[in-house]
Amino acid sequence: MGYEEMSRVSFTAAKMQRLGIETGSDLRSKPLSLLQQHFGKSAAWHQTISKGEDDRPVVADRPRKSSGSETTFQEDLTEPGAIEAGVPAMADDVWAWCEKAEVFGRTVAIKVKFADFRQVIRSRSFSASVVNHRQLRQVCLDLVRSLFPPAQGVRLVGVTVSNFAEGQERADNELPLFADDGQRHATPVLGRGI
Repeated sequence: MGYEEMSRVSFTAAKMQRLGIETGSDLRSKPLSLLQQHFGKSAAWHQTISKGEDDRPVVADRPRKSSGSETTFQEDLTEPGAIEAGVPAMADDVWAWCEKAEVFGRTVAIKVKFADFRQVIRSRSFSASVVNHRQLRQVCLDLVRSLFPPAQGVRLVGVTVSNFAEGQERADNELPLFADDGQRHATPVLGRGI
């Protein structure tokens, strides 16, 4: 999901919340005319999807564009240590998939969803694929820490690697996160948040 699409999804979710739509059942119970007032042409699609109806063809062999892992917390977290505690494990899950598939990406992103369902994405892109597990963990921690201290409770944190190179193989020469002089070699290129 691209940056613009994530912004649109967050905007739609916030709009639905203002209308009292929190679940699929809430969405199904709203009259189509009300939904059309607020969502225009997409109203019918939203209501149809909430009923579990989707006529789009299934494409089973579509190449993956990303690998991600996320965790929804049982309660909204505000302590930085508690928020970042699960990040290494999520990075490990993503790394395991990348290694198994032998596909490595150049973009690492952290998604954070707050108590009010607002989402923020922080990402960092590199000129070469991230091919070092330690580097992936550190980038993920740096990205989530860039949101501290949180203005409100955090409900969900996710880790994603994307921007896979076509036909790439794992390279032996890794792009270091930090050079010996402590200078960062990462180049931020995607949006810094919603």
